[in-house]
Amino acid sequence: MTIATAWVRTLVNGAEELVFCSDSRLSNGKRFDHCQKTFCFSRDDAAVCFAGRTDWAYPMIIAAIKAANLHLPSQSRALNLTKFKNHLVTLLNQMQKEVHSFAPGEDVPDVTFLLGGYDWMQRCFRIWRIIFDINNREFVAHERNDSNNYGGLGKIEIAGDSEWVLAMRVRLKKLAQQRHGLDMRQTEKSRFDMEPFEVIRDLLRSSTPEDSIGGAPQAVKVYQFMKSVDVAFFWPTVVDGRLYLSGRPLLSYERASVNSIVDPDTTVSTWSSGNTKVAVSQIQAAIEKNIQTNYWQK
Repeated sequence: MTIATAWVRTLVNGAEELVFCSDSRLSNGKRFDHCQKTFCFSRDDAAVCFAGRTDWAYPMIIAAIKAANLHLPSQSRALNLTKFKNHLVTLLNQMQKEVHSFAPGEDVPDVTFLLGGYDWMQRCFRIWRIIFDINNREFVAHERNDSNNYGGLGKIEIAGDSEWVLAMRVRLKKLAQQRHGLDMRQTEKSRFDMEPFEVIRDLLRSSTPEDSIGGAPQAVKVYQFMKSVDVAFFWPTVVDGRLYLSGRPLLSYERASVNSIVDPDTTVSTWSSGNTKVAVSQIQAAIEKNIQTNYWQK
């Protein structure tokens, strides 16, 4: 199954990003830890991730990406984010209604999608939780308009197995209170940075083969200038690990241009254009620069 989250991250300079992050494990009589769960759209102002059964999730999420690429108003972003969300929900409902010859209960999608992006009309990031309403027999989207009981830290949505959602909520609250006060409103500028990722990182580092989550963390993010990118992570560490993208470790000879590679311990990030060896040298330089900057700012 999955632990996944989408949140609005606020940088030191006040700029915002919408980040989607999850684990990389699929389970079905085995453990497969190199599986993509976070996805960008070619229209670039939105992204999506899922939690739940992959026999539902993968066909639907691939169809959603194809639909975003196929529909001309979607390609051009003339179809604003709200209408794009409605378009995808209509597509999901169409697909569910085509299921046939099923065993009792097997026509009920056991999957949750987190969809979000930058709305150029409202000039803000928006997040929806898309679930299947059993009573009305259709997918519905619920928008997250608040901090989900995390003070004034910003919008966040969490999905996945109930045990992991609970574990993440408890750990995230503890971490947020340490950094932003018991009411998580220490200052007017108290906002989420990379705390949700840090919680997922720690959950994955302590996971076992018996757990339903595992593998490396993976993420995509959407910028305010309506550009979405994949985020790569060194795992388990910069020194002892490999560079993972969309849950998969890059092969030694692969050269990839990545807008954001992240050290999971410091959460320092930079860009990379090369193989894992080149990326290591680039992130180490970025970490050193960050240390020097913090020293002179004291």
